[in-house]
Amino acid sequence: MPKKPDPPAARMLGLRGVISRMGGARLCYGEPVKVGERMVIPVARVKAAGGGGFGAGGENPTDTGGGGGGWFDAMPMGFIDAGPEGARFEPIHDPDAPVRALKGGATAVATLVTAVAGVRALRRRARPELSPRRLLGR
Repeated sequence: MPKKPDPPAARMLGLRGVISRMGGARLCYGEPVKVGERMVIPVARVKAAGGGGFGAGGENPTDTGGGGGGWFDAMPMGFIDAGPEGARFEPIHDPDAPVRALKGGATAVATLVTAVAGVRALRRRARPELSPRRLLGR
């Protein structure tokens, strides 16, 4: 008689199946739309991250553990236009890209200024005070 998997392991196997079904081109390419002899295939950039964990035991013997979380983001990038004369990719331009680049640059400059100010403050604190009285030994 085969051993029945415990519930946390069964959940992980189910999660692995969901992830494998989501993988590949299905995350990046939408369902094609056919109009006459032309076919349009939507294209997106997809980002995902996640993690999880399980445990057993603890102070209470009924503790089994758990936990998990994740993040998923998809952004339309363009579409593939395929017809009798061939296929071509048409990008969808993001109007917010320059604003995001400006914000990223401003964040980098602010981080650099803060780091330099912190290093200078640490150096001042580590250096002994150089006063004329101290130099003359009074």
